[in-house]
Amino acid sequence: MTDIANNVEELYSVLRRRILDEYYFAGQKLSENALAKEFECSRTPIREVFKRLEQDGLIVVKPKSGSYVRIYSGKNYLDLIEVRAYLEGLAFRLSVERGADTSEMEALNKTMDDIIATAPIDMMTYAEVHYRFHREFIRMSGNELLENFFERLNLKSSHLFLQTMNPEIARKTQEEHWRIINLVKARDPKGEKFVIQHLWKKRDYLGY
Repeated sequence: MTDIANNVEELYSVLRRRILDEYYFAGQKLSENALAKEFECSRTPIREVFKRLEQDGLIVVKPKSGSYVRIYSGKNYLDLIEVRAYLEGLAFRLSVERGADTSEMEALNKTMDDIIATAPIDMMTYAEVHYRFHREFIRMSGNELLENFFERLNLKSSHLFLQTMNPEIARKTQEEHWRIINLVKARDPKGEKFVIQHLWKKRDYLGY
């Protein structure tokens, strides 16, 4: 039996990360038997991990069929945006109150500027850095519960992000990112509303 099989939490982290990194593709069936064999354990800890992944919204368990990596729709992404807008609005308020250091956000946004300045734009890389930018924004809030909510809301949304992004929108997004950074640095309370609007506009791109 492997060391990881003795730790359900670690097993959960490994399978969760595989799904987030798209090691398992959307709609793929996950086999309890295959995973138990891979990690040299019984099916019991695998089932326990599957329950947690289902609660996270990462997999769907179908009776008499099995467990599958969840397929996210445009409507799922819209739901994420609506909630995420207010989470990031709160992150702005808390970051301003803390006088948070924006240097990492600035570095990430500079990287995105460089990406969109190159033709053709590597949208996959842009999406990855874009996520890190917003993840850093949440981290700056210093609120662990807020960080946990953010992690769960943004699961498996990168491919949907790509469907709503093009060079023109990316350039506008970059301008708004710099404004957010400057509003945090200025500790301007009006920035909270701007952050919400920045994300809320993405709903229009989805056409719902």
